[in-house]
Amino acid sequence: MGLYEFRDNTFLEYKGYWFVWEAAWDAFRPIQNVVWTGSSFRIVDTQFCSDPTDELYGYGSESMLKLCELLRDTRTRPATPVESLPIGVKEWFRDRFVAMDTCAPRTSASWKKLVQGRGRTCRKAPRGKKFTRRNRRTSK
Repeated sequence: MGLYEFRDNTFLEYKGYWFVWEAAWDAFRPIQNVVWTGSSFRIVDTQFCSDPTDELYGYGSESMLKLCELLRDTRTRPATPVESLPIGVKEWFRDRFVAMDTCAPRTSASWKKLVQGRGRTCRKAPRGKKFTRRNRRTSK
């Protein structure tokens, strides 16, 4: 059982199933995947949310509803913050593995939104360095 904090949402992994915390429902609800659409992350839950007039909307079955009610108390434990969730089929997108939507654009503008200006690269020296090793030895 793992509790993860990802992009302002709390996710729970329990016996191969994934759940997201719904504050409006005050409970976890099951999900299938979390994918990048090119502009934001989207939670895929089509298997459980087919008919909004159904009593089991968002849960899919009576047994899943009971399981989500049992998992409600795990919300009080601290969640581990993560950069990406270990859910879904991931592919390499510039400098990281991401579960991509089939229609998501693979452009640099989409990547910049994904990383929010924080790419993983070693091209630029870190800011705030006043000395190099060579200058440090000679300045003493």
